[in-house]
Amino acid sequence: MRALSPLALGVWLLFLGLVGPQLGAAEVEVATVRFSNVRAPNGAVGSWLEAEIALQVKPPSGAVGQMVPRVRVALLLAFELPGPAGGERRLESYRAEAECVALETGRAHVRFYLPPELVKRDQLHGDPKYWGVELTAAGRPQPAERSAYSPTLANAEQRKNFQAKTSTAAAANDGVLVPQFLTPFALEHPRATPSFVRRDAR
Repeated sequence: MRALSPLALGVWLLFLGLVGPQLGAAEVEVATVRFSNVRAPNGAVGSWLEAEIALQVKPPSGAVGQMVPRVRVALLLAFELPGPAGGERRLESYRAEAECVALETGRAHVRFYLPPELVKRDQLHGDPKYWGVELTAAGRPQPAERSAYSPTLANAEQRKNFQAKTSTAAAANDGVLVPQFLTPFALEHPRATPSFVRRDAR
């Protein structure tokens, strides 16, 4: 086998450095995503739509404290709703993200909520038409597993189109879908809620 020239070897090593993290095993994966209508703990009227994302955390060998640092969870939702005056159905999209300080080995849960006014107005019950979860760990994108997307997004091309279109459409609703720590549920599930990076505390 002919040895690589110094230039070719340098290019090959650069290539490995660029793609290596993407080819490695995922440190965090989406195990399940569950949607349900829940009442606020303060007794307020109306129910919120809760999206509960269960994560499977697998730190690499030798990770500090057997934890994965800075896990960012981004959720995209698209609900199919009736059009005005019985017209063509339309999609209403939402997005939100939360960054966990660090996650230990095992299961972790991250929750997002839509407020009761929208749940009542749009009759939001059950799963959205489309949904997807994107994960990064310490700035490294995690491989997208099939479990990170709704059954309606069956292949990679559909998922790519969904991410592009929904991210753009959801901008009009920024701040409506919110992470748990910005809701009346902030103190719920104390044993199953990670600590979050709070940039609003600066």
